Amino acid sequence: MSDIVRYEAKEKDIVIIIDRDLCKGCDICVEVCKPTALELVDAPDKWEGSVVLVKDIELCNFCRLCEVQCPDFAIRVLRKAEEKEMTLPRESKKTATE
Repeated sequence: MSDIVRYEAKEKDIVIIIDRDLCKGCDICVEVCKPTALELVDAPDKWEGSVVLVKDIELCNFCRLCEVQCPDFAIRVLRKAEEKEMTLPRESKKTATE
């Protein structure tokens, strides 16, 4: 079962989905994010010790560099309509506020 966190922009048509189980905290996505929408945070529940999270989704410019550069496919950047076509494990999908 994956630990999936979903972030939805209020003012833009953007959804970012992060699978915390796939993220190894390598920091590549944070480095390529020029608008600085992402950040690496401590995650004592993960053996790697850190994971990425969305600091401010409204800063995202939908370039998808974070998604393309992630070596573990832990992050997805989508339009809201694209998300409806995705299949995610329902029991583990939660919002960033949970």
